[in-house]
Amino acid sequence: MTTGNRIVAAAFGGALCLAASSGLSAADASLTMKPLMAASFDAGSKHVVSYFVGGESGCRLTMMVVDSALEEDPTPATQATRLVVTVTDGKAAFFDSAVGTSLRFNCAAGAQTMRVDKINRVARAPAE
Repeated sequence: MTTGNRIVAAAFGGALCLAASSGLSAADASLTMKPLMAASFDAGSKHVVSYFVGGESGCRLTMMVVDSALEEDPTPATQATRLVVTVTDGKAAFFDSAVGTSLRFNCAAGAQTMRVDKINRVARAPAE
């Protein structure tokens, strides 16, 4: 493992530790985040750890996405994907999983908070 990979792994591990008390479970519908507050979410087969910082153009959202642990493989691969997106004040960004779960990140006016809503997308049967 290279030094750069070790740093990324340590940073991700630290974010996971910080997010342990700020999680959005299946029973919760939403969570309000403050700047630099790490939050942890399960979105289908993925686990997301995120935080944001406010700026002039809105909320700069950073998400680290990894595979969730499965019963048959309790130690998932540790490769993470890092996504960074700026969400304009009063607008939303969506993170959709392949199994019908979405996370909606809403940036409040003034970029002081972000509200995260867990959405279950279900296909409707066509009308007859």
